[in-house]
Amino acid sequence: MCNLVICIPTYKRLFLLKDLILSILKCNIDKSLIESVNIIVVDNDIDKSAAEIENELSGSIKGIYKLNYYNYPLKGLSNVRNELIAKALLLNPDYLIFIDDDEYVTVDWMIELVRVIVRNNGDMAIGPVVSVFDRKIPRYISWWFRRPDYPDNTKVKYIRTGNLIINVRSLLKYNIRFDNRFNRTGSEDTYFGVQMIKKGATVFWAANAIAFEVVPASRINLKWLIKRKYRAATTVIFIRKLEKDYLGIFRKILGSFFYIISGIIALIMLLFPITEKYWGIIKLSEGIGGLAGLFNFKYYEYS
Repeated sequence: MCNLVICIPTYKRLFLLKDLILSILKCNIDKSLIESVNIIVVDNDIDKSAAEIENELSGSIKGIYKLNYYNYPLKGLSNVRNELIAKALLLNPDYLIFIDDDEYVTVDWMIELVRVIVRNNGDMAIGPVVSVFDRKIPRYISWWFRRPDYPDNTKVKYIRTGNLIINVRSLLKYNIRFDNRFNRTGSEDTYFGVQMIKKGATVFWAANAIAFEVVPASRINLKWLIKRKYRAATTVIFIRKLEKDYLGIFRKILGSFFYIISGIIALIMLLFPITEKYWGIIKLSEGIGGLAGLFNFKYYEYS
């Protein structure tokens, strides 16, 4: 049996955080796999706005569960994730699970993450994250929220922290933490995965460990998609610079020129009511982002 710590970073999302914790508490538990579950919430709000959630839910915490709240006011995505790791390791767990405060999980989510990482003797495993919208949106927008999916137990070459389990022995062995240079730009999880995999870590796909992400209205629009693709392209270049992956940089720059040229041509798609009508303008933004990254321009999405 294993001891789990579920790591939740949060910042001013009280209602979503509550829904997430309640969904975790409803998870099925296989006692032959799981002995204890510590939920750690690290609040990145200096005003400690999420503290009331611990008090509100204290009566719901029963059995093998325990809820731990901490405040960590030093802003930054990497800062709060590293603080979660530090607090989690004090509990001597076998596995850490990262889940974001704008998500909620299915009843078999926890079991499936543990089963996949144990079955494959993996260093990490990730599960699907399905976008959920609070209102009906055009297919031209929802199409861009699709995510890749794979058969269960497939070996993959990337991670994200929205639905991730890490073997603590592997974390200590490879001694990787989240890089503070990504505090305001995002992609700190991407670079964490790059470093872990570079040192030999394995990642497997847990197809049935499903989480749902609640997408706010502020992101369900073309403007946000353009900015997100631009930011993602700049951080890809930044990561490849950090890794001294000069061939990768060259390929990304070639791809950026292709996206700019093809994106301009594909702008004509805006005139037609087809699902991919925004392809041209979004790929144009991605291409410009790649070139901007080459000259160290960054978009601080999380300032």
